[in-house]
Amino acid sequence: MNKYLKQKAIQLRLEKQLSYSAIQKELSVAKSTLSEWLKPFPLSREKILELKRLGWKNSEAKIEMFRETMRQKREKKDKGMYEKYLTQFQKVSDEAIFISGLVLYLAEGGKTNNYTVSLANTDSRIIKFFVKWLRVFFQVPRSRLRAHLHLYEDMDIAKETEFWKNELSFKGSQFYKPYVTKLKRASFLYKESFRHGTCSVMVSNTELKRRIMMAIKAYLKSVIRK
Repeated sequence: MNKYLKQKAIQLRLEKQLSYSAIQKELSVAKSTLSEWLKPFPLSREKILELKRLGWKNSEAKIEMFRETMRQKREKKDKGMYEKYLTQFQKVSDEAIFISGLVLYLAEGGKTNNYTVSLANTDSRIIKFFVKWLRVFFQVPRSRLRAHLHLYEDMDIAKETEFWKNELSFKGSQFYKPYVTKLKRASFLYKESFRHGTCSVMVSNTELKRRIMMAIKAYLKSVIRK
């Protein structure tokens, strides 16, 4: 139920531009909970002033304006940290990138069989890194990779397939038929533009799977004993 209420709160925020008080009144959710859920979805200063003119209470407008000011401060601070790390990571070695891929596979990769190398994620950047990692360090041609999408019934299946095709530079023939899940009341609402389902990228190669798993085993042994 909390999952459904969270998505409903986000929907009311994004589509109707409601204040915390209005959303709380409609959903009977504590403001502290709404604050955590809706932190990534502040109203713009312009929208706050517009809603104030349309009848918002002055106290509500002040609270929303404070949140917007704090958001801008956080973004400025985050940008500074991002620029710092971006400069630092320009010097990342191939060895560090290789190890990053091993750790990623250890955490997210498929390990249930001995002949398929696979990794699933909702973040296209993670999947793109995985594809590049396989190509650079194991010389796996992009054309040998296959993708399987896990989507939801309220999503535009053709549009999301096209999104992943463009992100990964895959051909349509490299995609299996998508797995489409029916939504239940407690399911996430997948209409937001930042959601594109889950993409699994895989390649069948027993020798490659053994190389990756042995590399992970050797890395863990080396790190743990230090």
